[in-house]
Amino acid sequence: MPKTRSLGRRSPMRAPILIALGLALAGPAAQAQAPSQDQPAAQSRPARTRAKAPSQPVQPIQIWDARIEGGNLQVTGSVRRSGVTVILDDDISVLSDRRGRFEFRLPYRPATCVAVIKAGEDEREAVVANCAPEGPAGKPGEPGPAGPQGSAGLQGPPGPAGATGPKGEAGPKGEAGPKGEAGPKGEAGPAGPAGAPGPKGEQGPKGEQGPKGEQGPKGEQGSKGAQGPAGERSPKGEAGPKAESAATVAAPFRVVRARACTDAGCTLICDAGEVLASATCQASGAAALEGDTKASCPAGSGGMVGICARP
Repeated sequence: MPKTRSLGRRSPMRAPILIALGLALAGPAAQAQAPSQDQPAAQSRPARTRAKAPSQPVQPIQIWDARIEGGNLQVTGSVRRSGVTVILDDDISVLSDRRGRFEFRLPYRPATCVAVIKAGEDEREAVVANCAPEGPAGKPGEPGPAGPQGSAGLQGPPGPAGATGPKGEAGPKGEAGPKGEAGPKGEAGPAGPAGAPGPKGEQGPKGEQGPKGEQGPKGEQGSKGAQGPAGERSPKGEAGPKAESAATVAAPFRVVRARACTDAGCTLICDAGEVLASATCQASGAAALEGDTKASCPAGSGGMVGICARP
């Protein structure tokens, strides 16, 4: 059998030592169990979440750089898509690359040093560095000396006709100019209205006998007139050349002819009781009447024809 040691035989000095040693060993265990006892209470509380700071919204048009350098305007940035047309100041345009980046590099300066960038419906402004806006217009300088006279330019087209001015006063009467050449005869104008008959003029000189007219139609026989008083018998005239008697015309007319005329001329005389109705010279026209029964033609006439009528 194993041997056991009796506790009743312990010495009184060893008991306090054992108690102190037990308390020393029990202290760390008690401290380790304390958190485990409080752990269920900590798990029952809701966990606190840390609030994130709000992120800045992404601009549709990002401007990285906008400046004037080396005599050129340089504007770089990006848009949200590739292949977008980006316009600078509504004038100059470029296309964004596959990453949405764009770049302007050109000799240009905005008047206000603020560039306007547009991409589709998006738009933004960018202040250009190393740029000074235009100042107010200065005072006009003194006029320079006149330059040399330039060569005459080409004659311009005539301007439109101006409005007619007021009528000027009549100037002094000038001297009469030389007589001009007669112009071509103009066409006869239309006949004017018949004027009032003028006063009867004096009887002119007797004209030459005209050519014999055509024989008119036979008129109706008039009524027999009253017999007139017997006239004085005239002295017997010289016998003229013998005239050939033409065929008898129906009464009361008779045709008388003279075939040839002498150097003294021709003469026709109707018989007693007849009246010379007409007489014609064959070469010189109308015959000269000498009373009611006699007519003559001048020398050189080719012949003479007369008509005697019985009243």
